[in-house]
Amino acid sequence: MNVSDAFHRYAEKVCEQIRWKKAHSAVAQEIEDHLTDQKNAYLAAGDSESIAEEKALLQMGDPVSVGAALDQTHKPAPQWGMIGLVLLLFVLGGIIQVLLLKTIPAGNDALAARSAQVLFVFLPLSLAAFVGMYFLDFSFFGKHPYVLPLCLLLFDVIARMFGLDYGGQKWLSIGLLGLNISPSAISMLFPLAFCGLFYRLRKQGRKGYLLSGLLAAVFCLFLSYCHTFSGVLTFIFSAGVLMLVASKKKWFDKQRNMFLLLFLLAVGCLIVLLMFYAPFRYRYGWERLYTIFVPSGDPMGSGYLSTQLKTILSHCVLLGEGAALSETQAYLLTDASMLRSDYLLAYLTYHYGWVASGIVVLLLAVFLGLGFRKALKQKSIFGQMVSLTILCTFTAEILLYIPANLGIWLIAPIALPFLSYGATALLINMALAGVLLSVFRTGEVYRDTAPHPIFSDSKFIQWADGKLTISFK
Repeated sequence: MNVSDAFHRYAEKVCEQIRWKKAHSAVAQEIEDHLTDQKNAYLAAGDSESIAEEKALLQMGDPVSVGAALDQTHKPAPQWGMIGLVLLLFVLGGIIQVLLLKTIPAGNDALAARSAQVLFVFLPLSLAAFVGMYFLDFSFFGKHPYVLPLCLLLFDVIARMFGLDYGGQKWLSIGLLGLNISPSAISMLFPLAFCGLFYRLRKQGRKGYLLSGLLAAVFCLFLSYCHTFSGVLTFIFSAGVLMLVASKKKWFDKQRNMFLLLFLLAVGCLIVLLMFYAPFRYRYGWERLYTIFVPSGDPMGSGYLSTQLKTILSHCVLLGEGAALSETQAYLLTDASMLRSDYLLAYLTYHYGWVASGIVVLLLAVFLGLGFRKALKQKSIFGQMVSLTILCTFTAEILLYIPANLGIWLIAPIALPFLSYGATALLINMALAGVLLSVFRTGEVYRDTAPHPIFSDSKFIQWADGKLTISFK
């Protein structure tokens, strides 16, 4: 569609009146499209091109007045309620970490120093990550969809080469910060990495469907090998919801059955991994699989922690500290390193009652409810994809965390968003929250770009008529 110079100048004059510069591109496009439509209507009525153009500009009105009116409606939407919820949960987590300092046994200076580092180093870093991502243009992940997957691949390569073995995983240590990067926490970035590639594949028909399924399978296998099974679960949940929403909204042409098939295929792969791959890869795999369903079957082995947690929770009351525990159970509630990351809700429930942990869960549920409501109202495809992906990642974390803290030991949790203070998990969760709220703040003016194929139609290497041709174009 050709746009005249007069229309360009008019749109620029309108945009000069709008203080929110991020909205300029979308507004200019809408103004030029509207002027062009009006011009075409006058041309169809028999006017000459110059007369039609002049009438279209006159009908639109004074550009300064139009721009001033649009300035009142085109403003960032900060979503103060959700920002307040994130910060409330973040501060509440900090308070809990201070309380956990009291549980550190006397003489355990290493654990005390580590807890102090979490409070005075990683809390400020996490808050900075939240603010930085909040003001980042979230469209970066759509315009450059390969950056995050390549960074994750590079991390895993470096971790495999130079990482430290801890719990059967390779942790990468950054000595200057004293930060040990958890592969479990890093797995939370894979859904967002997949989202950018998934967005680029839309409108590619059956090829797009096939590539989406292959990418999802590769991500799952990579997560199961280099990270944790909880990361696989989180990814499948997030990617599965994204695929089903894309199918319902017909983002990939007008076909739906293929997405349902891919989702069922992903669930099938998960079952296969759970039943066959995980038991052979991890030590005591079959025993762990058995105690998922019957933890009391091995109370002193793989079902020990689950059994002890259930016993602890049976001593809890509605408000206040629970009944006295045995020496073994009391010791579990003084292990600050474990409570800080994996069993924060169990600690809260025993020391402050079911009401305290219920309030925490309720705050998280309100955050997710508001988030999903806002995400489904996003006008752009990519804005909706990113927000749904991040919210599903948070949801999967919570759905893994709560059963583990109730003694229903399905699988080791990753983190409780904004509250549990594994350093890497807290940084990533706060960064993801920043990206989510960045979508809500500026998503109104984001315009989806034309879809591009992952692979160009032109071939780099061609064989025809007995000749090998290499094209560098």
